[in-house]
Amino acid sequence: MAAPAGVPGARHRKPRGPSALRAGVAALASVPPGRRLAAGLGLASVLAATVLTVAVDPAAPVAPDRVPARETSTFAQVSGD
Repeated sequence: MAAPAGVPGARHRKPRGPSALRAGVAALASVPPGRRLAAGLGLASVLAATVLTVAVDPAAPVAPDRVPARETSTFAQVSGD
């Protein structure tokens, strides 16, 4: 006798649950639009802060077009007092 068509034992398996993507979409659909916007803006600000933290070197030297304060003239030096 030939084996039945299909996967053996398939009829005894539990049906697949919803995928993670579908569950995420369903969860987002139940959240009010105002909260979704707030969450999106919060996520965007965290990502922007992360990018800026990585991109900006806090120990960078002073820009060459900036004159250090000790070399600038004060009002007292200019006026002669």
